[in-house]
Amino acid sequence: MKNGDFEEGPYIIPGTRWGVLIPSMVVDEHSPLPGWMVESLKAVKYIDSDHFAVPRGRRAVELLAGRESAIAQVIRTVPGRQYALSFTVGDASNGCEGSLVVEAYAGRESTRVAHESAGRGGAAKRAVLPFRAAAARTRVVFFSSFYSTRSDDMSSLCGPVIDDVAVVSVRARRPAAKRG
Repeated sequence: MKNGDFEEGPYIIPGTRWGVLIPSMVVDEHSPLPGWMVESLKAVKYIDSDHFAVPRGRRAVELLAGRESAIAQVIRTVPGRQYALSFTVGDASNGCEGSLVVEAYAGRESTRVAHESAGRGGAAKRAVLPFRAAAARTRVVFFSSFYSTRSDDMSSLCGPVIDDVAVVSVRARRPAAKRG
């Protein structure tokens, strides 16, 4: 996947503590997040490790507005081949407490990954979604299952953080040889 670790993205002005909102394709058809499209009505937040909890590296994406805040990428695949989509789910350490759920889709397969957040970062969870490619291009999509607000002001939207997204081809297992 291109930019699966989200290390490439818009410039974050030093000293800012709120991240960068990346608008949807409805507002701006050229995403400042290389490889990714914001395919929803609402923006996503690009965050840095200087001000937020980031599961791996220095940058990640926070899904803010439930199903209205989704990111997607179309990847090349070989029809019929088995793949594994892996990713990390966490919280941004920004007071977003409670049950956070990320839904991931790859082709015809999907998974829901729950993350119980205390709003203080840490304890990120790794998830894997196996899928079989149906075409030469497969769409990978991530969104949060529902809206959440920060516990300290109850008006700012927040949500799960995703990071470290990868897709690898998986060899089919061969049946064990019979011993006789």
